[in-house]
Amino acid sequence: MARARDGGVMSRKKPNILLITTDTQRCDTLRCMGNPHAISPNLDRLAGEGILFEQGHTSSPVCSPARCCLLTGLHAPVHGCIENGTDRHEYFPTFPDLLKEQGYTNIMVGKTHFGDIPDSFDVVHSMTPKGGEDRRGSGKEKDNLYTRHLKQHGYKQPKAHPNPIPEELYFESFLVDLTIEEIERAKEQDGEAPFFAYLSMYAPHGPHVPPGKWATIYDGVPLPEINYTEGEVERLPEHLRRLIGVLGDEAAETEALRGIHEADSEVRRDADERRRLYYGYAAYCDAQVGRILDYLDASGLRDNTLVIFSSDHGHELYDHGVNNKHNYYDSSWRIPLIMSLPGTLPQGETREFAIWNDITVSILGAAGTKCDTMQGFDLFTPLAAGEPSPRRCAVGTLYKSAALATRRWKLEYYFEQGEGRLYDRLHDPKEQRDVYRHPEFAAVRGELVESLLSWRSDIADLHSLLAGSARHGGGGPVATRILDHTLAMKGTDAEQRLNVKAMKIDG
Repeated sequence: MARARDGGVMSRKKPNILLITTDTQRCDTLRCMGNPHAISPNLDRLAGEGILFEQGHTSSPVCSPARCCLLTGLHAPVHGCIENGTDRHEYFPTFPDLLKEQGYTNIMVGKTHFGDIPDSFDVVHSMTPKGGEDRRGSGKEKDNLYTRHLKQHGYKQPKAHPNPIPEELYFESFLVDLTIEEIERAKEQDGEAPFFAYLSMYAPHGPHVPPGKWATIYDGVPLPEINYTEGEVERLPEHLRRLIGVLGDEAAETEALRGIHEADSEVRRDADERRRLYYGYAAYCDAQVGRILDYLDASGLRDNTLVIFSSDHGHELYDHGVNNKHNYYDSSWRIPLIMSLPGTLPQGETREFAIWNDITVSILGAAGTKCDTMQGFDLFTPLAAGEPSPRRCAVGTLYKSAALATRRWKLEYYFEQGEGRLYDRLHDPKEQRDVYRHPEFAAVRGELVESLLSWRSDIADLHSLLAGSARHGGGGPVATRILDHTLAMKGTDAEQRLNVKAMKIDG
C-alpha cells in the first residue's frame, strides 16, 4: 500500500471495512484472551490473522454511551450521551459521514442504540430481536424484518431459556445473512467502490437464550471462578450503587448472594446455569463471526477487507457481587478487540491498550482520511507501517465519574462524592484490595488523580471551538494572540498528554 501525504493509508483500491460488534461480551469468553476453556475457534482464528489488543477498554461501560463514542470518536461528556436514555448531540461529524466522502457504501445491520442514524448510511437495517430500533425519521418501530421473519416461520422471540428457534433462523444468524446479502448487492451495483459494513449483534446480552446446541455446549466445561468476597457490594461507591440499583438495599443484595461459593447451594446452581447460558451465547456469536469470515474468504474479499471485532462492554456475572455492567471492574470495562487485514497488518501479534474511540479513528485511517476533532488514536496507520501503537493507557467515563488504567494502576474517581478507588493491577489482578486511602500509596494516588482530573478538564468540544474561531478570526488582542494556538488544537492532545503522564507513573 502507498502512503498518503496526510498520514492515512491509501492504495489503488481502498480497503473494504467490516466492523463486527457484540453486546455485553466479557474477555474471558475468548480462548485467545486467556481462558483455556473458552469455546471461540473463529475469534481465535481472527486473532491469529491479525492483532489482538490485550488491554482493550470500552470508552464507557454501558451500551448507548459507548456506541455514541464509537459513532462520533468522542468521549461521552463531549458527545452528551452519558447514560442510557440520554441523547447525543447531533451536530458532530460521524465516521460514516467521512467514509461517504471517501466513496464508501455504508451498510448498517443490527443493533444501533446510538440515537438518530446518520444519513450517510446508505443501507440501514436497525433492529433488536425484540423489535424495532430504526430512528431515521419514523421513530422506533415495534416490528422489523427479523420479527416478520420469525412470524413467517411460526416463531416469536423467546423471553427466557429455552429457545425453540433453530440456530439458522435465530437473530445473529439472520443478521449475518442480511449483511452478506447487502455486501453482495453493493458489489453488484458498484464493484469498484469500497464498502463499510457494520454487523452489530445483540448477543450475548440478556436474556440469555442461545439456540440449539449452544444452550448446552458449556455443560461439563469449567467456568471461570466467580470473583466475589462477602461485603463487596456494601463497599461500592455511592455512584455505582445508584447505577446498579442497590443504593439503600445492600442487605437484600448480600442476602441474595449468600451461598454463591457453595457448590451445592441453590444460589450457586442458579448462577452457574445463567453463566453457562451466557458463555454458550457468546460461543454462538463466535460461530456467526466464522460464517461471515468464511464468506469473505470464499468471495475473494478477505485480502482487501479490514475486519475489526469488539464488544461495547462486558458484564460482571456475579463477580464482585454484581450482575450488571455500569462499573470499571475488568469484567465490565475491558473488552475484546481484534483488528485484521492480512498482508497489511501484522498477524498473530498482540498490543496493549486501545479504547473504543480508537476504533473510530482507525477506521478513518484505513480509509485514508481523518478528523482532527475526534478524541481517539489512529491505530491502523502506525501498525500497518510497523510502528508502535500510539496509546499507552486506557481512559473512560461513566455517568459522573472517570477512570484511568495504566499498565500497573487503575484509578476510579467519582466527582459528586469526591471519592475514588485505586487498584494495583500487577499485584491485585482480581481487584479485591482498594488502596485509595492507604498512606503508602498516597504519592502514586496523587499523581493518578491529578492526571485523570487534568484529562477530564482538558477534553472539550473542539468541533464547535475550531469552527467558531475560524469563522470569527478576530476579536480583541487576546483573541488574536491565541487564535493560532486554538486552531492548532487536536482531539488527541488530551489523550497524548495523559499518555505521557501514565508512562511516567508506571516508569
